[in-house]
Amino acid sequence: MTTEITNNVTPEMTKGIKGFQLCAFLIGLEGWRRGLTLKYYVDIHRYSDIRTQGKKLVGRNYSLASKDKTHYFNQSRGDLVNNEAVRIAQSKQETKEYLIKKGVATLPSIEFRKKDSDDTIIQKAHEIGYPVIVKPTYGTLSKGVVLNIQNEQQLVSALKKVRYNLGYKSIILEKYFDGDDIRLYVVNGKVVAALKRVPATLIGDGKSNIRKLIKEKNKSRESNPYLSARPIKIDAEVHEVLEEAGYNLESVLNENEKLRVKYKSTMDQGVDLYDITEEIQNHVKQLAIDSLDALPDIVHGSIDMLYDGNNAVVIEVNPSANISMHMFPTEGKPRSIGKHLMDFYFPETEGKAEVHGNMYFDYMEVIDILKRNFTNYIEVETLPNNKIHAKLYIISGTVQKVGFRKWARRQAILKNLNGYAMNKDNGDIEILVAGRNEDVNKFYELCLKGPKRAKVAKIKSYDWDGSVKIGFEI
Repeated sequence: MTTEITNNVTPEMTKGIKGFQLCAFLIGLEGWRRGLTLKYYVDIHRYSDIRTQGKKLVGRNYSLASKDKTHYFNQSRGDLVNNEAVRIAQSKQETKEYLIKKGVATLPSIEFRKKDSDDTIIQKAHEIGYPVIVKPTYGTLSKGVVLNIQNEQQLVSALKKVRYNLGYKSIILEKYFDGDDIRLYVVNGKVVAALKRVPATLIGDGKSNIRKLIKEKNKSRESNPYLSARPIKIDAEVHEVLEEAGYNLESVLNENEKLRVKYKSTMDQGVDLYDITEEIQNHVKQLAIDSLDALPDIVHGSIDMLYDGNNAVVIEVNPSANISMHMFPTEGKPRSIGKHLMDFYFPETEGKAEVHGNMYFDYMEVIDILKRNFTNYIEVETLPNNKIHAKLYIISGTVQKVGFRKWARRQAILKNLNGYAMNKDNGDIEILVAGRNEDVNKFYELCLKGPKRAKVAKIKSYDWDGSVKIGFEI
């Protein structure tokens, strides 16, 4: 019996983990599987001067250590990334100034502060030339970004939305470039992953209306840990986009007809991700590498670009990027950024995670303990050096309501076995055990007898190569 594993990470392992916590889990998991010591922190600054971002930092700060060294991480960024570079990258305009100095292709832009009037911004837009983009100076997840503004009337509307409705007083006015939104991730001078990001798009079946297609698309993404957190929300923007296209929620799309229901400015809703790592052109990869080189000591990070199939321009450099999107694309090969980061930070561990590729730990339990302020950090139980063998036992007989599961848990803990014991509806007990081969076999012999009140009739034994959570639970 097996459980499907995609790139050694299943939906079961990531259940309940959202946003940048998913980055911290994926990278931590990769290092932990390699035998490194993994700790998650409440306050990492007691031990490291790494610059941290975000308000909800519990579980997003962690360390990985071998016998010889320790590295500290915030989200997807490790301590080998310069803190000053992180500060620079938080300002899109200051980042652009560094890129321009190095000759990196960018778009003409002007930064405006709170004191600058809308009239001044409109005047400068005429100098840059339409179409233009408006975006916050400090912003993430494409919030407040309005693309392809064609005229003064649209610019006035965009400024109202970004500066007043959303509250981003400091903005950047930028020349618009018509191209695909792509993200490349670079580690130590090499592009290790590339994605194309497409705003929420529906495909008609000739029968379902748009409302139903949205519902079905959201449901189809529930098993994807990254995409499930970004459903299409039927909001004012959807209605606006549909109206512009001559549709409404009750309209039926023809079979195979494609329709975008979100602007590019809402990449956090319904976005589709297509891995393009193998097909991206070498000069675009070099542009990404040059972009990181333009800032001081950013040895890994993401580069957002617009790409028309031949030429590309850099929009943003992010040393603290969400790397989980590369692991869970809509289509294409999953790319483990965590693997590449561990190869860089701990090259001596390369390939060692494969021995424990199906093991995982309860990240949400770690977060729960940290949030209760029981401690400043949690060290995840270290995996054994040897290969872990796993068996699934179905035990029949008088095995329920006789203390069998508690007995099984005690025996498993004594033998350092991982897994679970679970009652089945038909009166059997299902037990998964994983550990050293000899201990797994001894556990089987013990189960043939069971606790005093049990009467074991038979045990069915199956090899198990699915996921196994560290520890043993009922």
